[in-house]
Amino acid sequence: MSSATEWEGRGLSAPVVQAMERALVLAELGRGWTSPAPLAGAVVLRDDAPVAEGFTQDATGRHAVFHALVGAGELARGATLVLTTEPGGPPRAVVDAVVDAKVGRVVIAAPDPNPASRGHVRDALLQAGIRVDDGPCGPLALRLNETYEVFLRTRRPFVTVFSVMSIDGKTATSIGERPPAPASLLDDLRAEHDAVLLGVQDLVAEDLLPETSRERGRNPLRVVLDGMARMPLGSRVLARPQVAAQRSSTLLVTTRYAPKDRVAALREAGAEILEVPTTGDPLAVNVDLDRLLVLLGRRNLASVLVEAGGTLADAAFEAGLVDRLVLFLHPTLLGGASSPSLVGGVGHAFLESAPRLMDLEARIAGEGLVVTGRVGTSG
Repeated sequence: MSSATEWEGRGLSAPVVQAMERALVLAELGRGWTSPAPLAGAVVLRDDAPVAEGFTQDATGRHAVFHALVGAGELARGATLVLTTEPGGPPRAVVDAVVDAKVGRVVIAAPDPNPASRGHVRDALLQAGIRVDDGPCGPLALRLNETYEVFLRTRRPFVTVFSVMSIDGKTATSIGERPPAPASLLDDLRAEHDAVLLGVQDLVAEDLLPETSRERGRNPLRVVLDGMARMPLGSRVLARPQVAAQRSSTLLVTTRYAPKDRVAALREAGAEILEVPTTGDPLAVNVDLDRLLVLLGRRNLASVLVEAGGTLADAAFEAGLVDRLVLFLHPTLLGGASSPSLVGGVGHAFLESAPRLMDLEARIAGEGLVVTGRVGTSG
């Protein structure tokens, strides 16, 4: 976080810096609910004391500024409105709300992540006679919406690969037993993504039902790579939900090689079917992940969590489609020359060609360690 001293020379007092830090915390409360709209938090300061706050709460995109101003009521007159992110879309509604509330000053940490509307609200506020200042914590506010920014720029979902591995880099024992991850970690990751991508072999082997058990959290769309429509009809992942509010649908990704009778039976069992081209060896029936992500982007899915076995992780990294890697390091040493690792294949001969993790973060979770990083390139 930025220090108050750092910003005093720029006309930003300690209460403003503290309010921005609070707004960042508030913005995080919307994670998993606002997609494909960006996250945002807001605090109203009157006489350097917070009197109201708000955050963007759902995909309607009703920005944090409206919730904060409603909470402030008459106390917004002459107050300072602190925002993590410039509101997007047509500026008229935001400007009218700020002007009607008679706010004296607006402090914004980060611009609108959408290039098509970036600066529109800021300019309109200035034209309306409202003072607008750049706020502290800009890099943190930008990081809040990296998923949204990548989605807007590429029109494909932001891809996070999640995997559990031992301290010596193995994702399973020599006979296939996998080290576990804390349930809360997996819950949080699933809840903040629009879709979860899995290989059918992993789902069949463990009869998984990827969803979140969080009280406040959406269940992601389950996207299962099943090129030959091998999913058992009795699989839990196909079961129709009993509670509509907890609906979590399943999308089976098949290819033209899948038997038509199997595809029809799976559709009848409750799965939605999406046929995607193959890539590489036709006999391997490998789904074209690049094309799949384009199609998911057209469905307005801004983020995908890949719960990766080695084969799926290999394919995602090989295609250059991974934006972020989240690893849970289990405190075991599994060993074994033939035990699987996160990324297999031929491997990279030179460091310069290998993907590299940047902006690394690490924290303790349960009995292990969570390591997170953006995926870039060496050199």
